[in-house]
Amino acid sequence: MIKIAFTGNPNVGKSALINAIAGSNLKVGNWAGVTVEKKEAEFDYKGERIQCIDLPGVYSLSPYTLEETITRDFIINEKPDVIINIVDSTNLERNLYLTMLLKELEKPMVMALNFFDEFEKLNYKLDMKKFVDMVEMDVVMTSATKRTGLQELLDKALEVAKLRKENRKYNLIFDKCLQEAIEEVKCKINCNEKLVEASKKFGEDFLAIKLLEQDSHLIEILKSEYGYELDSEIIKKTKQLEEDHDEDIETIFAEGRYGTVKGVLAKTFTTSIKSRLDFTDKVDRVLLNKYLGLPIFFLIIVGLMGTVFNGSAPLIDWVDGFVNDYIGKYVGMLIDESTPDWLASLVMDGILGGVGGVVVFVPLMLYLYFFLAILEESGYMSRVAFLMDKIMTKLGLNGKAFVPMVLGFGCTVPAIYATRTLEDESSRRLTAAMAPFMSCGARLPVYGLFTAAFFGSKAGLVVMSLYVLGIVVAILTGLVLKNFEMFKAEGRALLIELPPYRVPSLRVILKSTLSRTGSYLKKATTIIMGMLMILWALTYFPNNGDTANSYMAKFGKTFQPILQPTGFANRWETVAAIPPSLAAKEIVVGFMAQVLVADDAGEEETGEEAEETTFIEDTVDQVAGLGVAIKDSIVGILSFDIDGLFSVPDAEEIEEEGSGVVAATKALWTDDLAPLRAYSFMVYILLVVPCVVTLGAIKQEFGYKFTGFVVGLLLVIPYIASTLVFQIGKLFF
Repeated sequence: MIKIAFTGNPNVGKSALINAIAGSNLKVGNWAGVTVEKKEAEFDYKGERIQCIDLPGVYSLSPYTLEETITRDFIINEKPDVIINIVDSTNLERNLYLTMLLKELEKPMVMALNFFDEFEKLNYKLDMKKFVDMVEMDVVMTSATKRTGLQELLDKALEVAKLRKENRKYNLIFDKCLQEAIEEVKCKINCNEKLVEASKKFGEDFLAIKLLEQDSHLIEILKSEYGYELDSEIIKKTKQLEEDHDEDIETIFAEGRYGTVKGVLAKTFTTSIKSRLDFTDKVDRVLLNKYLGLPIFFLIIVGLMGTVFNGSAPLIDWVDGFVNDYIGKYVGMLIDESTPDWLASLVMDGILGGVGGVVVFVPLMLYLYFFLAILEESGYMSRVAFLMDKIMTKLGLNGKAFVPMVLGFGCTVPAIYATRTLEDESSRRLTAAMAPFMSCGARLPVYGLFTAAFFGSKAGLVVMSLYVLGIVVAILTGLVLKNFEMFKAEGRALLIELPPYRVPSLRVILKSTLSRTGSYLKKATTIIMGMLMILWALTYFPNNGDTANSYMAKFGKTFQPILQPTGFANRWETVAAIPPSLAAKEIVVGFMAQVLVADDAGEEETGEEAEETTFIEDTVDQVAGLGVAIKDSIVGILSFDIDGLFSVPDAEEIEEEGSGVVAATKALWTDDLAPLRAYSFMVYILLVVPCVVTLGAIKQEFGYKFTGFVVGLLLVIPYIASTLVFQIGKLFF
């Protein structure tokens, strides 16, 4: 088997390139013992078994972040047959610095000059023959989005892997002083048996440079594995270099590497006038403007929410009818009089009603993930951190801490793990305490249900307000917590890459959208189904379907008095829905479908009273209805009806909507305060303790004590917030 390691800076199209090469063979997991995502694939190519490993995106190989440590240790310890160094061809100077570092590891390499289609559009020129000679490796021009150069890249990688199984020596170009220092240390290595043994693993050049840099990670390995203590003469040599250059040793080597990069580009690379005022610079003058940046960001969110709800509403209605009127009808026909009541209820109310109530919001998730993927792939999302830097500075953090919070809009679990990119433990703890307030995708079905029932065409505006509220509560919480010793962050300056704007690849967007929506569906048909069956049992027993006197009802009624100030606790169903939400927030929707639709079932027309139709007629009606829903969905998206978010809801239209979970939820409250009660409940779900998987991530990263603190925080804050929303809101209703 030939092992190929893919390395590169973040945002160089590395994942897109390996996806294009590996396709469906790509498997995602975590690196052994750590939570950083690991992607790898195995496939056959030209008679060879190929293993591709997608290493974390890094800027350097210093062991200061987990990603850098993983990348460096993998290359050193796992000894891949060849490294494919992916370089953003539109930003060569920055990317080639990592190339210089990889050359010091003395491993066989091939360079992929990615985004070469954009390189050509910018009228850049590269003397390829001279460039290949100077970087001392094969270079292939690629474009992951256009799928060009992929076969040539694999062919070159195979050729290099077969020819060079041993370490590959490169010419490392430093100034005379550094070069002499490296040679002196190499002489010491060759005179020391322990270092000779270590050089077989690390390579002579890399070992010499890291000894001079006094790399703490490497020195610890040399001490524990080889019994070597850093030579005092090497320490003196390092100090001498620092005195001569008036810089610390790492900066001296960094400047040497950048000098080499600039030398290579000066002889091989030419830009054009066009590059000086490129598209990214022009757009950033507006989107990153200190006065316009944040208002534009919030307008983008408003537009996104309007598009998502306008586009998904017709499809949600169709799915609701398909599940309740079509599937429900024919599943009901399979249940005859001999079927035990409990089994009939389990199938109709527990499984079909519960899971159906969650599946009905698949179109909403599909649209949300689609448009979020566009923002991510276009390069805009990383600019959100830059825009939020001034606000985060007030918390003793920098804008980089907002990146985990942005991830939290998708899922809180990766948001917690993303705190590893922050520089100090206090920053990590403070960010982890704030991240759960970001409204994750699992909460969206709950919002979709309650806004459809109580807010009609204002749904998008209401949901947007919840997203904004989550951010505001997170910031207010951070302002309080930063005064405690364990949360006092160092507030380092923001250092983040702003990738160039790019037209997103439809293939990448669809792959991301379908993957995320598929995860939602998988959860709905596995974890959520299991929980809903348990909840069904708690709502069916002990009185065989008497929901109002079930175990779950007794629980809800017990805690009603405590939650009464929040406004939504005048119904036991909403109180009882909170504990199951710890398994997954989507379960709230399924729970409501079970307890509310089941109660209303007796009021609906029976199959005998309804108009008789055949299976073929029903199927034709459903297909026709889907066509109409798709057409209305496209019209809703193209209408750009942001004004609709602010329009007055049509109560009669809501009343006439299907007999499923939306109509049943609307019957929860019928007084004048019904919308306020619904909003208070959504605020509680927004801020309450996240799912157990998130709690597991917090425990893994920060321990039991901190997890207990977060749980306590997320029980108190939602109670206070919902109470304030309802009690203050009553003054205006």
